[in-house]
Formats: sequence, C-alpha cells, structure tokens
Amino acid sequence: MKWDYGDAYKQYPIDTGIAFFPDGSKLKCHDIFNPLPKFMYEADIVFVDSPWNKGNLRSFYTKAEIEPPETDYTKFYKRLFECIKEINPKTTYCEIGKEHLADFIVEMRKIYKYVTFYNSTYYHNKKNLCYIVRGSLKKKIIPLDGMDEEDIIQWICIKEDYECIADLCMGRGLTAINSALNKKRFVGTELNHKRLSVALQRLSNIGMEYYIENT
Repeated sequence: MKWDYGDAYKQYPIDTGIAFFPDGSKLKCHDIFNPLPKFMYEADIVFVDSPWNKGNLRSFYTKAEIEPPETDYTKFYKRLFECIKEINPKTTYCEIGKEHLADFIVEMRKIYKYVTFYNSTYYHNKKNLCYIVRGSLKKKIIPLDGMDEEDIIQWICIKEDYECIADLCMGRGLTAINSALNKKRFVGTELNHKRLSVALQRLSNIGMEYYIENT
C-alpha cells in the first residue's frame, strides 16, 4: 500500500488498544470528533500539528483508510480547540499554515490571556513556511521566531516547565520522542494507526518499553 509507512504497523500494532509506558505515558488511535480518552486530561501542556485546511483534513482520513467526514474545516478546528479547553493545559502550541492562522489566534484568545505566534518552517526547508501559535496563562517572551518546527518541539520539551505533554495529532511521534528524551511524560492520540506504529517503533529504538492493552 502507498501509505504503509515502512510496514511498522506489522511489528508494532496499535490499531485497537492503548500503549502504556512505565513512566505513565500513553498513546492511542483516536478520531478527534469522538470523546477524548480520559488520559489526555493528565497533560499540563499541549503541542499539536493538526490538519491545516479542509483538503489536508480529508487527506489525513484518506491516508488512514477512513472515509473523510462530511464536515467543513471550521467544525474541525472548533472541535480541536474544544479538546484543548477540556484538557485545560497551562500552555498550548498549535502549528498552522497561513490560511487559517487568524482563526487559530482567535480561538486561542478565547482560552488564554497571552497569545502570540512565531514564523516557522517544516522539514528544515526555508521554503516550507508555517506558524506556531502559543497561548498561555502567563506572559513569557521566548526566542522561537524563525526556528524550524522540529527544533521548536525540541525546545518546548527541554525548556518549558511541565509534567506531561499532550499531542492530539501525534503522527509519527516527534512530540513523544522529544519528551521521552527529556524524561517527561507524554500522552497522545492519532487518527492513523500506521503512523502511530512508527511512533512506537521510534520510541522502542530509544529504549522506551511499552505494552498494549486492548480496549
């Protein structure tokens, strides 16, 4: 299949269960339109790189071999911020493209007193422009402008004061890996079980043991 991501799902399956780690970290396949797993409420900080527009949203479902929902993008990002509000973290970072940057800033301001955004890139390519929107309960000036999103995630996991980080679109595990490397807990959900299997493979490669409990 085109979107098998190296067949990691065959060795690290997680399509029907929750991955539990010794430090209390957890990962699960989950559709954001469904109620959040309770373990997501353990987080006190959030980083999420969610779909950036309607086409991107449909692509996420197609790659996961799931029928895309009949919904517009507004309903998706409203649900995303509803989830963030439910988790109630002290700080949230959202990665987004230019098309819906203003919408994300508006939604972030409904939750947090202090909101800013940073110019960023992805895949360490200066042509790949994106933005990181930060909302927080406390004012803080941090040097993230112009950094690649991968470096920003690393910075968050090293420099931010937190106990557990949540990622609502965990993908192949960049947030989890950086948190684990810095001895911090993580919790995460991801629509595509094959992508999440890659995260499990990468976490295993850095010595993170886990077990799957079927739900």
